[in-house]
Amino acid sequence: MHYARISLMSSNRKPTGSLLIFVLSGILGFGIGGAIGGAIWVALDAPHLGFGILGAVGGASLGMALRQWKKIWILAFASGIGFDIGLLMGFFVPMALLEPANNQSFFVGTVGGAIGGASIGIALKSWRMIGLLSLATAIGYSIGVWTTWDTLRGFTPQILGGAITLAIWGAIGGAFLGSTLGLLERKHRLEK
Repeated sequence: MHYARISLMSSNRKPTGSLLIFVLSGILGFGIGGAIGGAIWVALDAPHLGFGILGAVGGASLGMALRQWKKIWILAFASGIGFDIGLLMGFFVPMALLEPANNQSFFVGTVGGAIGGASIGIALKSWRMIGLLSLATAIGYSIGVWTTWDTLRGFTPQILGGAITLAIWGAIGGAFLGSTLGLLERKHRLEK
């Protein structure tokens, strides 16, 4: 028995992969970017560079999942800047205003994820996506940061601990971001 494939997309838009492709792109892109960025953060004492790499690699991987080859560099740049600004704000705003507390991990993840997710929506020039991507990424990164906040300190060498920590942040946050982007892309295709 043969099944016909029905295309619901317009002819000027290339088809994107399944939701699983978006989820895996988020996990792998932000996870690998996080591992590289985490190692650089600790080795060079440069959190801004580490967070930027996490965002840039993750943004590029989502651009590949979208199959928007011309926008890969734009997504990488916007995501790198968004996650760098967001995660740094998450660290330094509480330090400037309050004493660091146990709840700082939620603040770091929420602010970093919200600004990073919004940067992807802005790069895609999809104003309706900004809020949903921001919310989903804030949830994912707050979970990722909270689960690893003090977990690896003292158990692993410092550079390895930084790489693993940021890889986990990126993988969990990237899964939330990738799944939301995949669902929004699917909805967009069906509306066409």
